[in-house]
Amino acid sequence: TVPGPEYFKEYPTTIPNYSIRMSNLAAAVIRPQIKTLDERTEKYNKRYHDLVEKLEGSNMAKYMSIPKLTPEVTRMVHDSIQINLSKDLSEGQINAFLKECSAHGLPVELFGHKSNARNFVNWEFAPAEDPLPMTAEMLKRAVDCRMPLMWDDSDFEDLANVIIESLEAVVKK
Repeated sequence: TVPGPEYFKEYPTTIPNYSIRMSNLAAAVIRPQIKTLDERTEKYNKRYHDLVEKLEGSNMAKYMSIPKLTPEVTRMVHDSIQINLSKDLSEGQINAFLKECSAHGLPVELFGHKSNARNFVNWEFAPAEDPLPMTAEMLKRAVDCRMPLMWDDSDFEDLANVIIESLEAVVKK
């Protein structure tokens, strides 16, 4: 039997990239899928670029920016989209945006949330010697949304619409 979750509680903050998602069974199931990586990567990236185009072409584009790719990176696999929300939005508006997205069934995560593993304040394995105020400020506005491969292309149109309409609802208040 597997020990209870309390046994593993400290590991996500003390061991980089810790997860217990991989098992022999998971590895055996995943192995045949290696042949489909190129096809999946192409599908993810096309959807990502279409989504970026829609968001950047929207009437809410001034309230968000999508980070540009690092030039040295030759091959990305866009299984999520990161968006930096405008400094014109207050912390309350950002939280309202997250709730609005959630109310429409779209989970959007804030990088700067205390429970987010990508927030450096949770990295006990690499503690920051300085408070990193600019990083902390950026993380308060950076959000992430998963792009599941099993969705249909039309679902990504809906994803874009939820993000745009949720921002509109928050800005208009």
